[in-house]
Amino acid sequence: MRRRDFLKVAATSATGAVLFAGCGRIGDGVPESEFKIAQPVFNTNDWVYGRDAWFATAAPPDQGGYGLIVRVFEGRAKKVDGNPDFPGIHGKSDARAQALVQELYHPDRLSGARRATSRGSGQFQTIPWDSALQEVAQILREVGGEHAVLITGRLNASQAAIVAAFRKATGIRHAVLEPDEFVVLRTAIRRLFGVSTLPIPDLANARFLLNFSADFLHGWIAPVALAHAYGEFRQGKPGQRGLYYHVGPRLSGTAANADRWFPIIPGSEGLVALAIAQVLSTEGKAPQDRLDPYLTALGLDATRLASDYAPERVAPATGLSAEQIRELAHALVEHQPAVVIAGTSAAAATNGLFNLVATFGLNWILGSVNQPGGLLLNPEPPLPDLRVPDDAILSLRGWTELFEQIRAGAISTVLVYRANPVYALPSASGAREALQAAKHVVSFSPFLDETTTLADLVLPDQAWLEQWGLSVPDPGPGFAAVAIQQPVVAPFLDARAFGDVLLDLLRLLGQDQPWSTQEQATKALALQLRSLGRGSVTATNDKEFLVTLQARGGWWDEQSRATGSAPSAAAVQPREPAFAGEQNQFPYVLHPYPLPSLGYGELAHLPWLQGLPEPISTNVWQTWIEVSQATADELGLHTGDLVRVLTPQGVAELPVYVNPATQPGIIAIPFGQGHTAYTRYAEGRGVNPATLVAPETEPDTGTFAWAATRCRIEKTGRRARLARFEGMVPAFQLEEFPIVRVMAPKA
Repeated sequence: MRRRDFLKVAATSATGAVLFAGCGRIGDGVPESEFKIAQPVFNTNDWVYGRDAWFATAAPPDQGGYGLIVRVFEGRAKKVDGNPDFPGIHGKSDARAQALVQELYHPDRLSGARRATSRGSGQFQTIPWDSALQEVAQILREVGGEHAVLITGRLNASQAAIVAAFRKATGIRHAVLEPDEFVVLRTAIRRLFGVSTLPIPDLANARFLLNFSADFLHGWIAPVALAHAYGEFRQGKPGQRGLYYHVGPRLSGTAANADRWFPIIPGSEGLVALAIAQVLSTEGKAPQDRLDPYLTALGLDATRLASDYAPERVAPATGLSAEQIRELAHALVEHQPAVVIAGTSAAAATNGLFNLVATFGLNWILGSVNQPGGLLLNPEPPLPDLRVPDDAILSLRGWTELFEQIRAGAISTVLVYRANPVYALPSASGAREALQAAKHVVSFSPFLDETTTLADLVLPDQAWLEQWGLSVPDPGPGFAAVAIQQPVVAPFLDARAFGDVLLDLLRLLGQDQPWSTQEQATKALALQLRSLGRGSVTATNDKEFLVTLQARGGWWDEQSRATGSAPSAAAVQPREPAFAGEQNQFPYVLHPYPLPSLGYGELAHLPWLQGLPEPISTNVWQTWIEVSQATADELGLHTGDLVRVLTPQGVAELPVYVNPATQPGIIAIPFGQGHTAYTRYAEGRGVNPATLVAPETEPDTGTFAWAATRCRIEKTGRRARLARFEGMVPAFQLEEFPIVRVMAPKA
């Protein structure tokens, strides 16, 4: 029986969840793949019949929220892959999705509600769940919602709906913690294109990609979808290979895939983009109707663009030559369709918003917005309840103000769900001091991280693979899409889904519950999709719709697309980057970067990801600094030497990795390590760069400018062993390839 035929049968079944059977190859979209029907919650052994079963579910929102399938054998989750039916990913996944199995079976997962023996001790005693819920309800009853805040990481769509209902009933404030580079990105896209969802480049149909610093193959916004599309971009069209130029200060794994890398001074991406626009304008290659939205967004006119941002004037501040800037501009018009993207360190400079507006805005000039091979805008979620309000996502400035209110007593109660502000934010934000000053702190984390150690009560969340939910990928595939999340195994620890806990608290507070459980909320919201009367799932009744939805792993509507709008006012003013620290005292620019495996440290508790080599250095399980060969020669350093890194903010001792591709004048350091808690696999390893980076902000958004600090390094005379895949052999030039010399731009 073929898959589509089987769906018709599956939709009429009275049993519960639908899963992929292990009859064919999984993850490649082979039509012969079949389905079997089972209910993973009630049949705890998942039909012990000695064969694989594959359940459709969804990735966490901070991993993209796309569709997954999970191989389950005799009640145990074994393997994660991408859902071959889900749009955009073509059955693919990444290492982060694979590691969800390790989160499920992690030996340090918390089980049972707990009360701290004393605040900050990290010691807890188990208490009954009913007692814990009553205690939290009593706290909220006494203090009132106006004196409480709920801090969360990124929520999936059904959690967002539950939190919205909880906020409406209690009056509690909601604050979302996500990396500040994405706050800058969302602001830039909203001001440039008039949409609040993130766009996605249509790489599969593009001929040329110009990327400004975004690590799109390794962790940035939609790495699975973009990696697959990049493969199509390179070799998906017979006789045509897409051309990729990368402009950025560091040779990341993504930059190493480019045909040309243009090393620049950190934070100068926007200036390069303006000079490109100037070339296109003066050479008559930018039609006025396309140029106008760009000039409007940057508060410029054609005269100022021509005079102030000519390549010869801009080049010294960027590290590129005027000829190189012209080469970039000409490539954009000679290889159509072309698309421009930007992110990661470009968003983390003190002029991050300008960098992103100036770079993404080039798509207006190219006429590539919402065009095949261009930049595809994504529509709003198909239901209003499925999104988190933009004002709930805070920048560093917003967090600092919130923590000041907590310390002042205006907010006395803090609830925290899957967010770790004590680790993720710089110490100058006052996160630790605020939580210590709060009257009540309640954590819903499944692991004991730095923030949870400061909690009075811990009500641990279930693992991701044990929960129900709906997820709206952000960015989506260019049209409306929703993935459904379902439990793939029976919960086996004494933990409860976060949504279930919030709904239980509403009941204890005497408030109306819109849904009784997170599962019911998921299914009720899913049925609202049916009421739209469109999309990929059609059914004659509710039961058929739900079963078919679970069978396919989601719902999508390729006709539902975003149109966007051109900017009507200036989004930002051009500005050059600034750096903390005097250059004569701190001669190098400290350039942090998120690891493809660990991100900003949120995944450091998973050993599979700890052991995944960084693409360029192949280092694992620790923190290091990358220095150029020229810097190493100047200071007499070798790979493995232990040095002292000093910034205006702090000091740390770290081993050196000599990287011939690192620019002289730049010291690169990965995020991800430096946890003082967060399980045996993360605690006590390396350094968190946030402790070294000065708390500089991007003035337009108030975000944390983590790429805006200078440093110096001092030899200690000691050595440390680096764990790396390439062993102790230093990088050297291959005889059959020409030598590429990396020059030092003046920062």
